[in-house]
Amino acid sequence: MTDSSSSNSSELLSVAQTAKSLDVTRQRVHDLIKNGQIVACKLGRYYYIEAAELENYKNQPTGRPYQPRSTTPTEGSIDNRK
Repeated sequence: MTDSSSSNSSELLSVAQTAKSLDVTRQRVHDLIKNGQIVACKLGRYYYIEAAELENYKNQPTGRPYQPRSTTPTEGSIDNRK
C-alpha cells in the first residue's frame, strides 16, 4: 500500500487558505484565478491552488517595470521647437 502523502503529490490549498496566505479576500483570489495570474484546478465546485503555484505568484515582482526616461527630445515635443 502506498502512502497518500508521497513526494510526488503536491499540497493543495483552498481559496480561503490561499487568501489568508496572501492577506487578501477570497474574491480577490477568484479574480486572480479568472485573470490567469494564479493557476488553479477545479475539483467539484471548488478551486484548489498548488502550494508551489502560490510561491511562484508571491515571488513575482510587483509594480510597473522600470523604463528609463529618454534625455533626447522627441519630434514634436516642446523642447524640440526651433
